[in-house]
Amino acid sequence: MDLIKRLGLNKNEVGNQSHIEVNTEMCKICVDKPCIKVCPAGTYEEDKENGISVHYERCLECGAALYACPFGALQFKYPEKGVSYIYG
Repeated sequence: MDLIKRLGLNKNEVGNQSHIEVNTEMCKICVDKPCIKVCPAGTYEEDKENGISVHYERCLECGAALYACPFGALQFKYPEKGVSYIYG
């Protein structure tokens, strides 16, 4: 089976609770918001009230935003559920 067909078999189950914790006080002082720029899944969005909002269900668990954050405001725990690989 080729790669494209195998990727089409991936199943993503999203848990009920975020696996990403954010120190929003740090996000409020961050001007550049690099987590938004580096996240390939659009997990992070600017929020005027909290500095940042997180859509954890979009997360690919690549870790890019963790490394990009200059304040260490993001904490990551492996999610309860994630990508399940169902190869036929």
